[in-house]
Amino acid sequence: EPLCRTRVNCQDEFSFANKRGRNEISASNLFDIDSILSTELMSLEYLREFRSRFGKKMRLTQLRIENFRSIKSLEIELSNTTVFIGPNNAGKTAILDAMRIAMARKWGQNGTGFTEYDVHLEDDKGDPKTSPGVKIEVVVDELEGEEWPDEIYQDLDDIMQADPRTGRSLIVLEATCSWNAATAKFEPSFGFLNAARAPLRGRSAGRTNLDRFWKYIPVFYLGALRDANDEFSPRSQFWGKLLKAIEVPSKLEHQIQRVLDLLNKKLLNADPKLTQIAETLSGATRVAARDRDGKADMRVVPLKSWDLLSQAEIILRNEPDWPWLPLERHGQGIQSLSVIFVFQAFVEHLLKELYEAESSPVLALEEPETHLHPQAARSLWSHIAALPGQKLITTHSPYFVQHVPFRDLRLVRLTASGTQVSWLPPSFTTKIPRVPTLAGLLAANPLLIYDDAGGRLSVMGKLDQGLYRRLLMLYAAHPERVEIEAALRDFKDRSQLYISDEELLSLETFARRIRGEIFFSQRWLMVEGQSEFLLMHALAASMNYSLDEHGVSVIDAKNNGNPATFAVLARALSIPWLAVFDGDAAGIKYRDSILDRDFPAAFVEEHCTCLPQDNLEKQLLADGFEPELRNILFALGHADSMGLSVRDLEIRLKKEKTAYAAELARRLLVDENLSLNFPEAFRNAVTKLRGL
Repeated sequence: EPLCRTRVNCQDEFSFANKRGRNEISASNLFDIDSILSTELMSLEYLREFRSRFGKKMRLTQLRIENFRSIKSLEIELSNTTVFIGPNNAGKTAILDAMRIAMARKWGQNGTGFTEYDVHLEDDKGDPKTSPGVKIEVVVDELEGEEWPDEIYQDLDDIMQADPRTGRSLIVLEATCSWNAATAKFEPSFGFLNAARAPLRGRSAGRTNLDRFWKYIPVFYLGALRDANDEFSPRSQFWGKLLKAIEVPSKLEHQIQRVLDLLNKKLLNADPKLTQIAETLSGATRVAARDRDGKADMRVVPLKSWDLLSQAEIILRNEPDWPWLPLERHGQGIQSLSVIFVFQAFVEHLLKELYEAESSPVLALEEPETHLHPQAARSLWSHIAALPGQKLITTHSPYFVQHVPFRDLRLVRLTASGTQVSWLPPSFTTKIPRVPTLAGLLAANPLLIYDDAGGRLSVMGKLDQGLYRRLLMLYAAHPERVEIEAALRDFKDRSQLYISDEELLSLETFARRIRGEIFFSQRWLMVEGQSEFLLMHALAASMNYSLDEHGVSVIDAKNNGNPATFAVLARALSIPWLAVFDGDAAGIKYRDSILDRDFPAAFVEEHCTCLPQDNLEKQLLADGFEPELRNILFALGHADSMGLSVRDLEIRLKKEKTAYAAELARRLLVDENLSLNFPEAFRNAVTKLRGL
């Protein structure tokens, strides 16, 4: 049998030798053990032993929040690293805080942590004391059957349920808080639920289950305002515990003590004034009424070895030949990063000692890019993703977002109905009752899954028209047919938001440059190329509508992939959009490709415009820009521009496309007449953007 000949370097130190004792594997926070097969072939028996000994860690898979701050009702799917993006005050921090409250190990013992301002209200006249209260639900389930270590199954057996859809293990924790008139305060409660979301009773409701559960998934938080002075002090949540965990052998500690005492004596003898100062301070001991006089001594070095360790500090240098400097003397960016990586050190060296051997941490991290320049923010993603445990992150950096996988992004926005979250799910769900004939349809269509406990039907991808009609037929005689048909219609419509992995890969390839920007904007304007990009910004500014100030991203789709993909991406993320394309075959093809993605024809006609002429140059010439364009070419060094035929002028403009567009954009900003005569399709787009 072939044996693994390479060592897999990971973070948690776990290793074992195979039965033949020839090789070993080191592994850690490994969420896909099968991936090690790509490094070297190994025996199936060896792989099975590795999986059984190491297993996979627990992680949060779903968060449900009701009536919390800006959130009325929200259900969020969580990945191993989930990145929340969106404008300020949209609800990103509220999502992290809801998770922290539900998973806080001491919450409820010394106050709830809630105030009346944490309860969601419909308007400014609402009373938090009459609210139904906050409800936070955390779901932990397996990604594969029997993937967790045996210790977890044994220790959490009282609260572990079987998911009726998949048979995999499931744990649901619910934290609630509402006003209690008798005690005149907001009172929290914790409890575990079964797969049907009913409370567990008996032994399963015991407090010890909460303590054990929290120890397996401890939650840690690092805010955006990370202060290195606090985080690297003996009292900090990570650094302080790391220092206190250091064990110095007794023999060495005695040696250190002798050295410290000797060094202190030599320093005091170096200048008689030090001894004299100490003698003067001894007067403080003679003031107290005691039988014998005390004495004061001067200590210029730490008194004990712990005092020495407690003063430990990080020193850094950015280049080999640069001097070493304390962390506090470095820039804010390095200080902020150091705080993040001290969390990694804590998990690697102390998590198992303070919690459980199979514990997996959850890090709530706000704005990891704080104080970093763009290149550093871009490269930071790979380091954050490699941190041990599960991560829930908020960010405002378009550079950091550039490398985050699309399905890990959650776009948070504040609407009239509260905080909403959009993302790119691989499946969609609706709640309908089971009927006997549904079993046959499920058996014939593996993309459909039904959860009997929750009464939920899911489709892994897009629900096509034929399958939708067969579902309608199954419920044609059902007493609740009207409600079910409405649910199925909504189910089908939502599934049209599905974007395949292949399309996302295309966006990864072509749209990385603009990806960070477009996810932070409020609306999109799609044009064909870089020339239109430049001209649209200038035209909008000349029409007193700054695209940047109003959160509009202009996407030059030809340089960044297929416009239809951007259209379905905008639909999935609830981002309003418009498009202006050329009037040639390519532009019409762009429009038709959007129509083919299940957009209503009236919607496409309203949101997608093709120029009357074949291209931008022909359109400008048709709209009376010929003198201006000849003048621009002349200014660009084309001495013959005034004598060119119209056809040759068009050809020359295409060759100088970006250059002439940049100059025309500059002139649009200073000449109102040019703006007023600019092609109608572009002017109409700016007008529509105002109310989009």
